[in-house]
Amino acid sequence: MEVKTSNVAKRLGVSPKTVQRWVKKYNIPCQKNEAGHYVFDAETITLLEQIKFEHGATLEEEEVGLEEEHGLCPDTFLSTYIQPHLDKFTARLHRVERQLEQKADEVVSFQLLQHRKEIEELHAYIRQLEQRLALLEEQQKQADDAPKRPKRRGVSRIMGMFV
Repeated sequence: MEVKTSNVAKRLGVSPKTVQRWVKKYNIPCQKNEAGHYVFDAETITLLEQIKFEHGATLEEEEVGLEEEHGLCPDTFLSTYIQPHLDKFTARLHRVERQLEQKADEVVSFQLLQHRKEIEELHAYIRQLEQRLALLEEQQKQADDAPKRPKRRGVSRIMGMFV
């Protein structure tokens, strides 16, 4: 029994082009009719089913779909349709990175100014404390240098209240 490519393709669940590609790719011995079309026998169909099971049809179908849809090989499709989008995305990514770096620089600058202001305020506060400390030391020195009156005891203390 001889079966045509389209019938084999339906049986395998792939396109006729995929069946033809498998015949060429895996060097499957196949007869051709008077019109030059492949004619498959039961043994060849079994071999094709085994190929489908082992290698899967989805990858072949995707490659054929791309080629038929765009008339391009995968490399040409990549450079024609994917690469421009990839280039735009890369440019946008670089722009965002530059903006992020600029924003980080601005934040660091602001923080440095804030820290500088805080340090200046602390210096002013330390100067005030030094002045107060110096004043207190001066007062203590004056108190230590003042003549001391002897403490009165007994009657002289009572008499000192009336004077």
